[in-house]
Amino acid sequence: MNELRKKGSFDFLLFASAAALWMIGIFLVYSATHIHETGPLAGIYKQQVIWVAMAMLIIIFILSIPGRVIFSASYFIYGGAILLLVFAIVSGIETKGAGRWINLAGFRVQPSEFAKVGVLLALAKYLSEKKVSLYDLSTFIVPCLIIIVPFGLVLKQPDLGTALVFCVMALPMFYWAGLTLLDVFYIISPIISLVLAGIPLLLSYSSGESWGIFEAAPWGIFFLALIAILYFTRPPLFIWIGSILANIFTSTIVTILWGSVLKDYQKMRIISFINPQADPFGAGYQVIQSKVAIGSGHIFGKGYLQGTQSRLSFLPEQHTDFIFSVLGEQFGLVGCSVVILLFLVLIVRGLMLTHSVKNRFINLIAVGCASMLAFHIFVNIAMTVGLMPVTGIPLPFLSYGGSFTITVAVLVGLLLNARITNQDF
Repeated sequence: MNELRKKGSFDFLLFASAAALWMIGIFLVYSATHIHETGPLAGIYKQQVIWVAMAMLIIIFILSIPGRVIFSASYFIYGGAILLLVFAIVSGIETKGAGRWINLAGFRVQPSEFAKVGVLLALAKYLSEKKVSLYDLSTFIVPCLIIIVPFGLVLKQPDLGTALVFCVMALPMFYWAGLTLLDVFYIISPIISLVLAGIPLLLSYSSGESWGIFEAAPWGIFFLALIAILYFTRPPLFIWIGSILANIFTSTIVTILWGSVLKDYQKMRIISFINPQADPFGAGYQVIQSKVAIGSGHIFGKGYLQGTQSRLSFLPEQHTDFIFSVLGEQFGLVGCSVVILLFLVLIVRGLMLTHSVKNRFINLIAVGCASMLAFHIFVNIAMTVGLMPVTGIPLPFLSYGGSFTITVAVLVGLLLNARITNQDF
């Protein structure tokens, strides 16, 4: 442990965890697609092997870059990512109704993936030079612009899942840059109000029974708690007013949308996220098949290449979004636990950098990388077991995909670079 804390040491544990996950991913992609002898899925595991090999080369390349160079190039990388997003909207290749892909140097790439790295580096550079404070909202103008521009461009594709990554990654970075946990709570409180106001409406519609005034109880309790926190912490008046108005607005707008705007078929799509059985052959099909696959694996799984759900192609997108379901079916609880443990090692090692590295820019990169990986891991796994809506967010290291594999490689490379780079800048 002491040796790993020394400046200039290579984090073998972090690298070994990443390499092990990529190897597991290759075997899972093969397992999910080996039955396809023809068509677009035939032999794609070979492509994944190539992408992983490229990922290793990218890690080596990033390790050779001095930290000062990464710092100086951050805004240029961000600008390049924005240009690629604009090009994807103007001349992108449409896939499943979304223009998210472009041809670049003979490769088909997804610019929104590279935008994650661009936003990470740009935010890290700005926040390393400027502090943010909820008591001075002007300090958020530039960071919010850094986020809003790619957020809007990605949302237009449309790709809500990737757009949300920018916001989720930014919050821990803001916290590290000067916000308190209470400040973060005030920022996310409108989202909590939206959820607490919306869930009773969904449950009431799903069951066919009206809860009457009790539908507002969860939000009402939270709102009273918010007022109590504001009263005892005594923030400035504009935070008082802003927090109350924002929470009232989000809770009201979700009620209006549900009652007057959304049509029945749209409501059923949302309901199926909470109760897939409400639309078992439509919007709920993916989650139902995923839960069947994971549950059938029991403790030790059915064995490699023996998963019936994946072998019979009952599980949609089993080589990308639902690759964790393939893991659960074939290797059971034990296999899932091993993979989750490897993920945990990666995230913990990334966050541990903030204790051993003193450079503010590098610390912010470490926090951003760990947060981004944690968000992808949590949302994807929760999605496969029915705890989160199906958002199309892939699972790091395991899901098939060139652009995402390269993005994850950059994140790992930045984390590894943090320990060995010259921090005197």
